[in-house]
Amino acid sequence: MGLSSLKGLYAQQGPALPPNYADGILAVVGEKVILYSDFETEKVQLARGQKLLDSQEMYCFLLDQLIVRKLMLSQAEIDSIPVGDDRIEAEIDNRIRNFQRQAGSLDELERYLGKSIREFKDEIRPKMREQLLAQEMQNQITGNVRVSPAEVKDYYKRIPEDSLPVIPTEVEVAQLLIELPISQESIDFAKGQLTELRNRILRGESFERLAKVYSMDPGSKNTGGMLPEFGRGEMVGAFERIAFKLKEDSISKVFKTEYGYHIMQLLERKGERIKARHILIRPENTSDDYMKASQQADSIYQQLSDGSLEWCDAVKRYTNEDLGNKGYCGFISDPATGLQKKLFESFPSDIKQIVDKMKEGDYSKPLITATQDGRSMYRILYLKKFVSPHTANLIQDYSRIQMEAETEKKQKAIEKWVEKYKKKAYIRVNPRDLECDILKKWNND
Repeated sequence: MGLSSLKGLYAQQGPALPPNYADGILAVVGEKVILYSDFETEKVQLARGQKLLDSQEMYCFLLDQLIVRKLMLSQAEIDSIPVGDDRIEAEIDNRIRNFQRQAGSLDELERYLGKSIREFKDEIRPKMREQLLAQEMQNQITGNVRVSPAEVKDYYKRIPEDSLPVIPTEVEVAQLLIELPISQESIDFAKGQLTELRNRILRGESFERLAKVYSMDPGSKNTGGMLPEFGRGEMVGAFERIAFKLKEDSISKVFKTEYGYHIMQLLERKGERIKARHILIRPENTSDDYMKASQQADSIYQQLSDGSLEWCDAVKRYTNEDLGNKGYCGFISDPATGLQKKLFESFPSDIKQIVDKMKEGDYSKPLITATQDGRSMYRILYLKKFVSPHTANLIQDYSRIQMEAETEKKQKAIEKWVEKYKKKAYIRVNPRDLECDILKKWNND
C-alpha cells in the first residue's frame, strides 16, 4: 500500500463518493455505525492506488463485508475478547514505520499527514483496536478450520473444466550466499574513517551532512542517516544495545554490527521508542578477499556437482543467519502464499536470466551479486523444479488448490456464524441508491 492511500486508510479520506452520496450513516450494527466514509475507505484499500470501475455488485459486496466486520466487532466486545494495549501500539508502530520508509523520513511523513505522529497515533488508535478485535473474532471462527485430502479433491472436482485457470511458468529456486572475507587492514581503515568523522561532528560539523556524503547505508544515506523510529527487538542486537545506552544528542563511539561499523546519534527517546541517525562504513574488500571467496565458492560448487555435499547442508554451513532464508534450505518463497513454488516472472531479472538456462537439479556456477544493503556476495542457485504453463491440476498444484479449498471452507464457517449472530443483533441498512440483493438478508424485522 502506497502513501496515496494512507489518509484513506486511517483518516477516512478517499476518492469522491458516487453521485448522491454524502457522509452519514449507511448501516447500524448493534451500537456500531458504518459511515459513507467507511465505505470509501474500504474502496481505497481494495484499489491499492488503482482506479476501480463503478460496479453495483462490487459496492454491494464491500458494504456486506463491512457489516460482517462490524458484527464481529460487536460480538467480540460482548464476549470481552482481549486485545492488549501493547499489541495495539506495536501494530500502529509497525504501520507507521512502513509509511515512514515510503515517505523517506519522519518529517516528510508528518508533512504529508498534516499533523504530528503523536496526534496521528491518537487519531488511529480506536480504529486499530476495532480492526484487531474483529480480526480476533474471525480467528476464533476460522482458526481451527482445516481441509482433508478428500475435501481438496472434492473442491477441485466442483470447478468447471472451462474455468480451471492456466498457471504460468513456476519454479522452485534456492540460493546459497557466500560472504567475502574482510582483511584486517580494511577493518582498521573503516574504523579510522569513522573515528575521524566522529571527531569532526564533535567539533561542530553536521552529522546529517557527513552521513549524506560518507554513509554506506542506502536506506538512510539520502536522509542524513535518519532511521525509522524503532523499539526493542526491531534492530540487530549490537545496534539496539548501543541505542538504548546513549543519552539524547550524544554521539556513540565506533561500534560493529554484521553490516559493518557505525557511529550513532540519539536524537530523542520517548519511553521505549527511539529516533536516531547513524553513519555506516563497510570495510572494502580487497582483490585478495575476492580471490579467497571465489576459491571457496568454486569448491562448494564442485562438491555440490559431484554429490559429495548436499544442498541443505551447504546452505546451513556457509550462509549467515541473516541471509538467504537459511532455515528453509535457501529457497526463495512466494511472500503472498508462503509456498516454495513461485512464478518465474516474479523473480529479479538477474536470477531469471540464470535460471532460464538451467535444468531441474542443476546448480549455477558462482557469480558475484549484491544484497539489498550493498554487500558483495558469491551466489550459487539451485533449480529444484521448473513447471511449464499448464491448466491447474491436483498433481502439480495441490498446495495452491488446498489453500483455495481451505479459504472456501473458512468462508462457509463465517457465513454460518453470521446466520446465527445476526439474529441477536440490531441491524439496519440504508443502502441509498445501491440495489443489492446481497444486503436484503440484513434487515430482519
